[in-house]
Amino acid sequence: MFHIKHISVKITAGVMAFIALLALVTNLLVARGFNQAEQAAVQRSADSLQTQSYTTFIQLTEQEAQLYDLELQQAARATKVAADFVAQLHNSGAAVDWSIVPNVVYRSSQLALSDNGLLYYDANPNRRTEILHIGGITPNAVTDQSLRDSAALEELFPSLLAQTETGVGIYFQGPQLTMRYYPVRGLPELELQSGAAEAAQNMHIEDFPVAPNHNLKRETVWLPPYLDDAGQGLLISADTPIYYGDDFQGYIGIDVSLTRLIERLNQLKPTENSFAFLMDSNGLLIAVSQAGTGKLASRALTEQEQASNGLLGASLTDINPQFSNWMESATSSESGASEITLNGQSALITHASLPDLGWTLSIVVPLNEVTAESQSVARSIQADAASTVRNTLLIMALFFIGAALVTIWLSRRFLTRPITQILGGVRAITAGDLKVSVPVVSKDELGELAASFNQMTDELNRRTYELAQTSAELQLKETQVKVAALEERQRLARELHDSVSQALYGIALGARTAQTQLERDPAKLAEPLDYILSLAEAGLSEMRALIFELRPESLQNEGLVAALTKQADALRARYKLDLITRFDPEPDLSLEIKEALYRIAQEALHNIAKHAHATRVELSLQTKEEKLALEIRDNGKGFDPVREYPGHLGLKSMRERAAQINGEFYMESAPNAGTVITVRLPK
Repeated sequence: MFHIKHISVKITAGVMAFIALLALVTNLLVARGFNQAEQAAVQRSADSLQTQSYTTFIQLTEQEAQLYDLELQQAARATKVAADFVAQLHNSGAAVDWSIVPNVVYRSSQLALSDNGLLYYDANPNRRTEILHIGGITPNAVTDQSLRDSAALEELFPSLLAQTETGVGIYFQGPQLTMRYYPVRGLPELELQSGAAEAAQNMHIEDFPVAPNHNLKRETVWLPPYLDDAGQGLLISADTPIYYGDDFQGYIGIDVSLTRLIERLNQLKPTENSFAFLMDSNGLLIAVSQAGTGKLASRALTEQEQASNGLLGASLTDINPQFSNWMESATSSESGASEITLNGQSALITHASLPDLGWTLSIVVPLNEVTAESQSVARSIQADAASTVRNTLLIMALFFIGAALVTIWLSRRFLTRPITQILGGVRAITAGDLKVSVPVVSKDELGELAASFNQMTDELNRRTYELAQTSAELQLKETQVKVAALEERQRLARELHDSVSQALYGIALGARTAQTQLERDPAKLAEPLDYILSLAEAGLSEMRALIFELRPESLQNEGLVAALTKQADALRARYKLDLITRFDPEPDLSLEIKEALYRIAQEALHNIAKHAHATRVELSLQTKEEKLALEIRDNGKGFDPVREYPGHLGLKSMRERAAQINGEFYMESAPNAGTVITVRLPK
């Protein structure tokens, strides 16, 4: 036995070792293949994404630069239109009688001087434009000419400003810095409160970038960004000079909201941590997205730099020296892309010029976000590799377990188990178990030995089984007879006690009464004798009913009507009830149906006698509406049929008996209204 087990272990161990080695080699090859594929795919993906991103981001930057250029040029074009309009109106010599036009300031006498003498202004609450004139310059003919020449702009300014998307204000400034500004925003009060009116006392138009000595080409000049005193946020202004021939007569300016430009820069985020900024031709920062302020400087900002305009107007190389090398390539080409290092990380920076302004729009994108998709590819490949290796291991493990189980099963089936089963069979027979059988699993010597063993045990088992079965049947029949006899004795005892014994007791009592009457008054002997006779008849009826129940075959021989008649006679004699019977001729029914109807009637009559307190009972077996109907009706106290009556199974048994013979069971009752029980059967 030990030798067989040892062989099984050796076979199983050999198969397991082979499968384990195969699984190890397979997984090593799969893992190595996925690792090589991952490295190649990541490198190709990163190179492809980086090249594609360069082109895509350059195109995006160029498109956005064109949009910014168009918007800003649209604003600058409005100043050019207004400047040309003023010059042409003056050169035409046309005279307009502004006195007939309400709410238009066309001469200095219409202006009021502030209490502190710093500012002349239009105090008319219905004014259409703001008029401002420095208090330190006494209005004169030059002032009147500026007011008269710019009066026509009151009609032109609203339409020009409406045509721009980012413009928030448009204005005229004369040689004496006499200003006409649209729209009305309460500038006099703001200039006086902010101190701008006081600072303007020493200003001269010759110092402005748009003046001839600074703008020989008479071009539109863009000013550096500044924070507006009137609450318009960050602004940048474009000024176009006005010339009457060669005489400089001031300029038309427009305020452009950098806040709106910055909002657009905030939306210009091709990746999560990218940002955009705008610089002029001198490398000064014009606008930067809010998220890009700290990233652009790549350092902690000072308190002043943290303001909304803290970095605007500063040189990009002063803000962050890391942009120095990039500035050279950005200023030498209209568009392009480069790599720089910000915060110790590589970043892709693209630039595109605004051709009409000479400004540059740039977008900075972290390089790791550009190649993020390649990392996703790597993670996907790693996940696939892990999944494949895991699945391979799982499959090999399942195969390993399956092979081990098969090996163990084969060795046990064809070696260990047959011998063990034969040995177990021998031991079982020795212990007295003759039902043992050894399976024949092969046609070899072990199979023949098992078959011979089974032939021997089959004969022993067959004989033993026959003896045991015969003994069991005898015991069962004996038990059934005892139980039936006991039940019948108990039932007869109850019936005899409830009926016959009481009748005999009554007869004995009546006989003693008759004996007493015989000695005292023989004339009154008839009454006790009648009582004895009635009790004897009742006892006789009860005995007949009991004998009838003890002989079920009499129900088929004598009939259902006869059985119900006997039952009625016994009840009438015993309980002195007014019991009326109505029976049709004996119906043609099976013994099973007759017995069920008889038991239902018996149970109903028993309930009436025990519980109903009735004085009148009607028992009928008649054909009604093509159906045979058994009906028991009494005038007793009745009951509520909806309620439950624990311990009383009579109603339930009557329903069950009716259902067994496919009958319809009906019960009608109510307190103090009697009870009617009906069973209907198809005829």
